[in-house]
Amino acid sequence: MILPCGRLGLLDYGMIGRISEDERITIAKTVLSLSNNNHTETARIYKESGYKASWAEGDITDDSIIHRIATFHLDKVDLSPVHVSDRKEKVDIISILRTTRERQVPDWVNQARRLGGLLIGVSTQAARPISLANEWKSIAHTVLKEEGHI
Repeated sequence: MILPCGRLGLLDYGMIGRISEDERITIAKTVLSLSNNNHTETARIYKESGYKASWAEGDITDDSIIHRIATFHLDKVDLSPVHVSDRKEKVDIISILRTTRERQVPDWVNQARRLGGLLIGVSTQAARPISLANEWKSIAHTVLKEEGHI
């Protein structure tokens, strides 16, 4: 909006959301698995939470693809090719993303990727890309320790 003095004013409508304690634990576990680059654990968390997606070649069940999708939600933008388990050559992530259709997305994933996407986008636009998972690793560890999961 334009302020009476002629300057541009930005309104922040806020990003408010609520997550359950179980979802908080799941997010903390996901952040740790991403920061440790643990494809199997990241995919396990997403699959057990009910995340389902498909792409041009069918259902996405490959741990590396699910892990890479999760990085876009809670870590960083990584456009490098993905090693898919049943192939010798890596697959271009853009070709995967172009045809990906999410069929079931747990609420905690939606909540987390809204904030993650905002922070990843701002840091990238500022030419200071970061790894959210690495930045949040100590917080996730503290959450899991306090809740007796470590």
